[in-house]
Amino acid sequence: MRIVRTALQRFKNQELARKLIWINFILIVIPFGIIAMFAFSSFTKTMEKNVGDYQLQTLKQATLNIDTYMNELNRLSIMPYQYQEILDYLEAPREQGQPLTLEEIDQLNGFVSKVFLNGRVDIMGVSLYGENGASYVVLPESQYVTTYKLDDNADWLKKAQGQFGQPAFITTHEVKSTGGTAYQVFSIARELRSFDTGKTLGYIVIDIDPKLIMQILSQVSLGKRESLYITDKLGNLVIRKTNSEVWSGLGALSGEGVSHLSDQGERLLAAYVTSPVTNWTTVGVVPVDELMKDSVVVRNSILLIGTICIGLALLLSVFLAYRITMPLRKLRRLMRKVERGDLLVSFPVTQWDEVGHLGNAFNMMVSKLSELGYLLYETEIREKDAQIAALQSKINPHFLYNTLGSISMYAEVEGNREIVTMANNLSRLLRYSLSDRKEKVTLREEFEHVKGYMTIQKMRYEDRIHFDMQADEAVLRCKVIPLMIQPIVENAINHGLDKGVGNGCIRLSSRQDGGTLYIVVEDDGIGMTNEQLEEVRRRLRETKDVGGTTGNGLLNVHRRIVLHFGCGYGVALESMPFQGVKVTLSLPVNL
Repeated sequence: MRIVRTALQRFKNQELARKLIWINFILIVIPFGIIAMFAFSSFTKTMEKNVGDYQLQTLKQATLNIDTYMNELNRLSIMPYQYQEILDYLEAPREQGQPLTLEEIDQLNGFVSKVFLNGRVDIMGVSLYGENGASYVVLPESQYVTTYKLDDNADWLKKAQGQFGQPAFITTHEVKSTGGTAYQVFSIARELRSFDTGKTLGYIVIDIDPKLIMQILSQVSLGKRESLYITDKLGNLVIRKTNSEVWSGLGALSGEGVSHLSDQGERLLAAYVTSPVTNWTTVGVVPVDELMKDSVVVRNSILLIGTICIGLALLLSVFLAYRITMPLRKLRRLMRKVERGDLLVSFPVTQWDEVGHLGNAFNMMVSKLSELGYLLYETEIREKDAQIAALQSKINPHFLYNTLGSISMYAEVEGNREIVTMANNLSRLLRYSLSDRKEKVTLREEFEHVKGYMTIQKMRYEDRIHFDMQADEAVLRCKVIPLMIQPIVENAINHGLDKGVGNGCIRLSSRQDGGTLYIVVEDDGIGMTNEQLEEVRRRLRETKDVGGTTGNGLLNVHRRIVLHFGCGYGVALESMPFQGVKVTLSLPVNL
C-alpha cells in the first residue's frame, strides 16, 4: 500500500501534460492489450479446434480406405464356403502325418491359388485347420505343409472362436518360411461352420503383408513431427507409419475424437478413429506448436500492427497533451512575472473554454492588483502623513501631563489631598489611554486602570458609588485587550447608577474556567426591560462595526473581542428591570 500511495503522490505531482500522456497510455495500451490477448486466444482455440477436426477427418478417410481393403480380405476368408470339397477335407478325421491323395492335393492347391489370385491384395500365406486334425498350410516362399497341428492355446484361435463365424483380425506378428526366413504379417482368421448342423469344421487364416496398409498411412500427412499408427482394442500396436512414435500414455482408445496430452512440457494433439470392421483404432499425434505455426504468424502480425498503432496513438496523445496544456504553461509563466512584481502582463484570450475563462479571470486579477497596488501606495502615503500628524499632536498630551503634574504639586503645597489624588489618577488614566501601548496588556494593568478611574468617579459622586474588585492572583497575569473593562464600568455608571436614586454598587470580578477567562461587571442599578435587553443582544449579534458614531462602548468591546479571538468569545448580558445589569466578558486564557 505504501508503494501505491507513493506512486499516486508522484503521479499527482506530475505536470498536467504528463498526466494526460500517462492516462492516454493506460487507456490505449491496457484495452488494446486485453483485446489483442482475447482475440489471439479466441483465434488459437478456434484454430486448434479446426486443426483437430481436420486431423480427425483425415484419419476417418484413412480408416475408410483401410476398411475397404479389410473388407476385401473378409470376402476372401469366406471362400471355403464356395468349395464343398474344402469343407469336406476340414471335416474329415486325419491322423498326423497322413499323406494327401492326389485329388486332395489338386483341390487344395486350386483353392489356395484362387485365394492368392483373387483381388488386389498382397497375401503372404494361407492356412487351413480342421477340427479333426486336417491341416494345409502355405507359408511365404514355401511349399504346402500338412503336418501342422491346431494349437488350442493360440491367440488367434481364441479370437476366432469368440467371433461366432465373424472374421478376427490379428495384429502384426512374425511368421517364418520353411527355409527359416522371418516375415512381418498381420492376419485375418475365421471360424468355418457347417451350414447344416452349425458345427465348427475348422479355421482359415490368411497372412497379409502390412505394406499396403503402410502405403495408405504414408499418404496421410499430419505434420513434420507426426506420429501415425494403428492399435487394437487393448492398445497394442498393430501397424505404424515409418519412424512414427507410439504414445503409450493414451492407453486403449475407442470411438472417435480429439484429446490433448503432455509430454515433457510439450502439448500434443491426438485424434483417433476406431474402425467398425477391424475394431482397430487409427491414432494421429502431432505437437500443438507445429499445428499452430500459422497462429504464431498471426500473433506476430497482431503485435507488429498493435505496436505501430500504439506508437502512433501515443505520439498523437503527446502532441495533443502539450498542445492542450500550452495555454496553461503560458499562463504559469505570466503568473511568475506577476510574482516578481510585473503587472504589465496580459493573457491573450482566443477561445472561451475553461482555459479561456481562466485567462480572462487572470487578466481581471492583474487589473485589480494594479488598482490595489495604487491604493496601497496611496494608503501608505496617508499613513505616513498620519504618523507625522500624530508626532506633532504628542505635544498636547505632554502638555496635559505636565499641567496635571503642576496642579498636583500646588495642591500638595496647599495641603488639598483630594485635588492631588484626582490629578494623579487622571494623569495615569490619560497616560494609559493616550500613550503608545502594546496590543495586549495584563489583566492586572486593566484592573489598575479601572481602579484609578473609579477613584475619580467616587470623588465625583461623593461616595454614592461603592466599588468592589475581586480577582485571583493567577488570572491577573493573563493577557487581555487594553481599555476593555473601563467602558463597561462607565456604562454601568452612566446608564445604571447615574439615573437611579440613592447609593449604588459596582462589582468587578474575574475567574478562569478551563481555557476561558471570564470577567464580570455587575451593578445594582435600574436594569433593562426585556425589550431593551433583546435589542442590545441583537445589536451584539448583527452589527459588524466597532461602535459606529454612537459611541456605544459595550458594542465596541464586543466587536474588538470577536475580531481578536473569534465568534466563540465576546460580551454576554443578563438583566431584569430595577435589578441591575450583569455583563460577562469571555476570552481565551493567554498567559
